[in-house]
Amino acid sequence: MNSLTLSLPGFDQMFAHLTVPAMLVAENGTVQGLNDAAAALFCMEENEVRGKLWAGLDAHLTAIQWRSRWKELQTAKKLTYATDILTGHEYLRSVNVTLALLEPSHTLIILQDRIASSMIESELEMMADKLQAGFWSYNRVDGRIRISQHARRLLGLPDGEPTKQNVLLWLSQHIPTSQWEEIRAMGQRLLREPLQVNHSFFLEKEGGLGRVKVSANSVGNSLHITHLYGIIQEDRNEADNPSGHNISGDLAIFSIEHAQDMIFWTRPDGSIFYINQIVSNKLGIPKEKLIKMKVKEYAPYFDGQVLETFWQRLRTEKYFEAEYPLYRSDGQIIDVYASISYLRFGEEEFSCGICRDITTRRKLEQRQKLTEFTIDNSEEMILWSTPESAITYANDTFFSMTGYQLQDLSSLSPQSLFPVLVNPDQEVLWNQLRKEHHLSFENNLRLAKGKLIPVRLDMNYLQFEGGEFACIYLRDLRGKKKRDRQIKLSQVALDTALDYILWLDEKFRIRYVNNALLQLLGSHPKTWVGTAVEEAIPGLHRTSIAPGETLDVAIIPHKGTEEIHLNLQCSEVVYEEESIFMLVGRDLTALVELQEDLKLENLKISELRDRLLEENTTLREDYGKDYNINEIITVSPKYQAILKQVGQVADVDTTVLITGETGTGKELLARAIHQLSDREEHPLVKVNCAALPESLIESELFGHEKGAFTGATARKKGRFEMADKGTIFLDEIGELPLELQSKLLRVLQEDEFERVGGTETIRVDVRLVAATNRDLAEMVREGRFREDLYYRLNVFPIVNLPLRERPEDIPVLVEHFTHKFAKRQGKTIRRVNTADLNLLKNYAFPGNIRELENLVERAVVLCQSDTLSIKIGQGAGAATTRQQRFLSFEEMQRQHIIDALKRTGGRVTGPDGAGILLDMNDRTLVSKMRKLRIEKHEYLL
Repeated sequence: MNSLTLSLPGFDQMFAHLTVPAMLVAENGTVQGLNDAAAALFCMEENEVRGKLWAGLDAHLTAIQWRSRWKELQTAKKLTYATDILTGHEYLRSVNVTLALLEPSHTLIILQDRIASSMIESELEMMADKLQAGFWSYNRVDGRIRISQHARRLLGLPDGEPTKQNVLLWLSQHIPTSQWEEIRAMGQRLLREPLQVNHSFFLEKEGGLGRVKVSANSVGNSLHITHLYGIIQEDRNEADNPSGHNISGDLAIFSIEHAQDMIFWTRPDGSIFYINQIVSNKLGIPKEKLIKMKVKEYAPYFDGQVLETFWQRLRTEKYFEAEYPLYRSDGQIIDVYASISYLRFGEEEFSCGICRDITTRRKLEQRQKLTEFTIDNSEEMILWSTPESAITYANDTFFSMTGYQLQDLSSLSPQSLFPVLVNPDQEVLWNQLRKEHHLSFENNLRLAKGKLIPVRLDMNYLQFEGGEFACIYLRDLRGKKKRDRQIKLSQVALDTALDYILWLDEKFRIRYVNNALLQLLGSHPKTWVGTAVEEAIPGLHRTSIAPGETLDVAIIPHKGTEEIHLNLQCSEVVYEEESIFMLVGRDLTALVELQEDLKLENLKISELRDRLLEENTTLREDYGKDYNINEIITVSPKYQAILKQVGQVADVDTTVLITGETGTGKELLARAIHQLSDREEHPLVKVNCAALPESLIESELFGHEKGAFTGATARKKGRFEMADKGTIFLDEIGELPLELQSKLLRVLQEDEFERVGGTETIRVDVRLVAATNRDLAEMVREGRFREDLYYRLNVFPIVNLPLRERPEDIPVLVEHFTHKFAKRQGKTIRRVNTADLNLLKNYAFPGNIRELENLVERAVVLCQSDTLSIKIGQGAGAATTRQQRFLSFEEMQRQHIIDALKRTGGRVTGPDGAGILLDMNDRTLVSKMRKLRIEKHEYLL
């Protein structure tokens, strides 16, 4: 190859890697270069071939034919044909020629000796016939199988091109199952490592059962096995026995009779031809009695149609596997796994069943399934890792908590999951794990989205099937970190509390004393921890300490002379099977003053309760009158559509989300939904989420237990609990804090919650109606509102129209409010100034109905005649007008298009469409609507 010099740059490197005969030929047909293999094929030196015309070397090609072939090559890029070439010994050599166009002026010619390859095949076949052996090979790289004709005859393979799939399928159908599994195992061993094996097996062919012997070798490179090859011969063991005695037959009978598997030979009528001894042992029936029975006597279901179907399948498939129950003589059931083969001797048919007792295996499989189920449903994440940094297994909890998918497993490694671990650390870690067999430490786990969370790793060293594994248990420490922080804050709170706090164990020894009590007792905390309670507080007797008790104790401070009377509240907590008594005390003098104050407050509370009962009765009497849906003032067809939605959703318990601008009457719609529902007789509880401080809103919604926080002197029911069987209306739900949104979602999904500071789960039956003037979808995108809660609320959205979109309602609303306020102020107003009313119809009303109501009320106050004059520029109306935002050009375009669509009833194109009104091309209008994000609900009601 070193002698090759090419005219084209870079082709020398290509020729250096070609092991087949190759030549470079120019457009005029002259040989520009060739490699050593090509020169050897021509039996000439390289300089003898170089410069000659290819047409002179090809015995069947002329110079004219070469030009025609070159022209054809310009289009096809590659040509293949068979020819003869002239060698230096003046002989013709048959070759296959492949022409590949390299560039417009040169082509690469690849040559293949046809005679040599065909002779190898012929020689091998001739040798196989003489030796009565066939040969085979399997190229793992390209998947090609070669099987000689003699090997085909020995195996009984059908005609046709052999492939891996059809050969394996044929063999599996004609080799007994037990031996087929051995052959599969042998093949897997050959593919794992270089081996030489010999194996004999039975094979069912047209002439009956035969026995063949296979010798196989596997070869490959340092990475993997690439080729399998071997020979196949007919196995004749009897020829090795000079005495002529059938030793192999005797051994076969002995092996069958004493086999651990149950063997049944049965006929199509269900009678038994042969059974081995293990069958008698398993079924508890003597063999001489069993041989006279039929299959249905120990397998009752094998009778009639079932038996006929069984034989039809066996005759068709020749072999199959199935599981069956067999009944012992004592009635117990044995589950067996049967390998059933079809055999025919002359005219007689037999079913040969080899049955294995799988009763124990069934139990083990059930145990394995339970184990896998337990692992996959474990609260902890579980991984299996190898020293090569491969993750071989992860349970379902890992995938659900991290966001990874099963298909990601092959690409994961400890280094990708735990950024702190790098390769050197991994090696040190495994050496330590092999030595100690268990390691525990904390690290950060990378989730699928890249976020890091703290976890605790418990690693256990295991060896399984010759490999090393680390079984890793991962515990999410986010909750623990939060609890540790809470515990630390609680410790600080206890130490800085003004109350006197004392903890005692079951033997009434001191476990903890806070700083306030230490100032009374004096000395260091360690002085008191472990001592009896009587030593610290002599007036406190252990016999009086019991959960729920209130104890009055006198104590003299170590730096004082006057007694201090403490009022101690006693409670008990069981932690890790140990009882802890907690005593929380206050100065009794202050307590007496608080008790006096409490008596006064109780009197006030009683008065307020009585007043509340009276007001509640009045409200329930006025409820139907003031908030009857028939009293909603409207003549607008658009608003009638909204009322129709109210009627549709009222009698079902679907969650309703009412959206709309401030002052549009969202609460009025919520009351209408409640009144029209089956929950009418139960309370409608309203909560304004924007009016409550964040620190109190959880207590307001779910209630709290006594002592849950400072100022929680008694248990309080929350609004959800008060609304049981009724409806709760959450106004301005967009103002709800994020940390509280998850608790609200739980109530909506599970109808249960716990009070603040409580452990009892309370179930309620509440229908939720929510309202907001905010864009919740935008808040979700900004991360200020939970996406799952938004979709849970937005089951049945109702968009409440602003007053400017229903101007036809303004006159009737003005009349309603005029009558209402005139009656309240004792005035008689018979009409409204028409000019003022026309101005109101064209006014935008950013404050909606609430603003209109305020304008009318102010006008009634100022009115001195029977004609009401309403001035928009005065009072609240003028202030509102000044507050109107100046619209951008794009916003004006958007509103103008929406107004045009409303006029055309939502029709965009055509002679009656909005495009005609706007003097715009239909396509331009549609494009503009898409750009400005104009939705149908903005112009269709």
